[in-house]
Amino acid sequence: MEIKNLGTFQNKKLKNIPLLENKTISARIPAMQIQYFGQLGFLLRGGGTTVALALPPEKIDSAEIVITSTEDEKIKTASGQVVFDWPGEYEAKGVGVALIPVGNENPSRIAKIIIDDISIVHLDGVREALTEKEEEKIGNVDILLVSIGANAALDEKQIKNTIEALEPKILIPMNFAAGEEAAFAKNLGLGEVEEEVDLKLKASSLPADRMELHILRPRK
Repeated sequence: MEIKNLGTFQNKKLKNIPLLENKTISARIPAMQIQYFGQLGFLLRGGGTTVALALPPEKIDSAEIVITSTEDEKIKTASGQVVFDWPGEYEAKGVGVALIPVGNENPSRIAKIIIDDISIVHLDGVREALTEKEEEKIGNVDILLVSIGANAALDEKQIKNTIEALEPKILIPMNFAAGEEAAFAKNLGLGEVEEEVDLKLKASSLPADRMELHILRPRK
């Protein structure tokens, strides 16, 4: 899928930059790590920094970059933390971040993070099917974080259509109840998938000709 540039949005604190190309950002650590904390929350470690993605306030202390959830836009952060909570394209500490507005009847936003040459898209708060134009704005997706099951705003068909349109190399479900991840894997025709504690990978290890499903065990 061709990468498209986003429009720019003004932000008083941070400089807007184009970032939706997977350019070399940093190779200071051997592998990028993804940790899942349940519901919509993740912690990303890579490029010599840590990114809190839709984590509750009590779990963001160790993060240098904080990307707020659509549902919890105003949180108290520590001194020195960089916070992204408004649509736009940014760079901080060697990490590229784009917050992409989506939705017409139910406006929301999608976070796209580029860290260690890996693009991660977090479908936080998406309440209606993406349009073709919105899919083009998102562009290349290496890893897709998507809500599934009863807690997802999208139905099973919409989720499947979104996955097929964005064509991620790796799919990580989130916001699911026990047992729903197994049903999800079966519906995708992937059979039984073992649960993992964390996911560690490099850009060079991303699958080239298939999609992989990874189920991460929620941390406490």
